[in-house]
Amino acid sequence: MTVRAGLARLVERGLLDRRQGSGTFLVRPPDGARLRSGLEKLETYTVHAERLGVRLASAGLEIEEVGAGPDEAGALEVEEGGPLVRVSRVLLMEGAPAAWMVDHVPADVVGVERVRELFRPDAMLLDLLVSEGVPVGSSQMSIEAVMIGPEDAVGAKLELERPTAALSLAQTMYLVDGRPVQRSHDTFLPGKLNLHVVRELFEVRKLG
Repeated sequence: MTVRAGLARLVERGLLDRRQGSGTFLVRPPDGARLRSGLEKLETYTVHAERLGVRLASAGLEIEEVGAGPDEAGALEVEEGGPLVRVSRVLLMEGAPAAWMVDHVPADVVGVERVRELFRPDAMLLDLLVSEGVPVGSSQMSIEAVMIGPEDAVGAKLELERPTAALSLAQTMYLVDGRPVQRSHDTFLPGKLNLHVVRELFEVRKLG
């Protein structure tokens, strides 16, 4: 492997940051460990954490069967009240709260007892689905900046002492045949998730 190829791999893994005209720099987040996620790829936070050497864990983990609410029913194309497996927890990064995560998956895809048996507190539900042979192929995500405080349900879960901005990510995973299979809603605290997207030049208007 050439030096250039090695550096390119480290940039891809999020360990180096290449800035045109300035050089290549070691990534050292100012607020401690954070996950780096490219929006053009469907990869779990488990993968990002392994690349960066960040230790993940969960607090307040709950795995239960619930009835589908309006949001989950619409996203997963199931009837309201239909059986879903719900996984909720606080994601810990290096022992500190980083995000509140709630995942739903239809109970006929994977049952609640199976999830309780196989779910790892340092991994994601998507990791479990893929490990079980569920053919996940793509996802659609919406991102919104929100304010949360100690009095909010999410803020209390994250042990907030004062109001703060946060990043809210709602994502639906789809099977390779296009059917929805998982609905996720994650709320990340500031400095815990760095999102980026790589865009190729498609069309511009020539001047002159």
